[in-house]
Amino acid sequence: MRRFVWIGLAVWLLATLVVRLWGQSVFRSGSTAKWALLFGLTAVAIAVPISVLARRLPTREAGLRAAVLIVLPGLLLDTGSVLWFRSVFPNLPEMAGMPFAALLLWAYAIALLAGVWPRRVPGSSS
Repeated sequence: MRRFVWIGLAVWLLATLVVRLWGQSVFRSGSTAKWALLFGLTAVAIAVPISVLARRLPTREAGLRAAVLIVLPGLLLDTGSVLWFRSVFPNLPEMAGMPFAALLLWAYAIALLAGVWPRRVPGSSS
């Protein structure tokens, strides 16, 4: 299970670097459709790998535990990213702080949901 914490740390580091280097092209003011697209793509990009990983584990509880352990490092570290937003992401305008925080909450919620999403029981018709 410790490997899931390392996966979460690696994902957080990669995502933070991507936002730090290229976030200014994403977190500009934009239309509602643009924000909906960003949130939708984020949901898919997170839900698919977490769901696949969780379904490979023997029980639903193990899938949830894996999702929690993957999310935990980011939740803890992003506290600082949000608190010191201007220092961590100097390339982003100050108005991007709220959409950034909203996207973080969305992403972590999607990851947790993907970890507990109902599984098909072998032999069931649903």
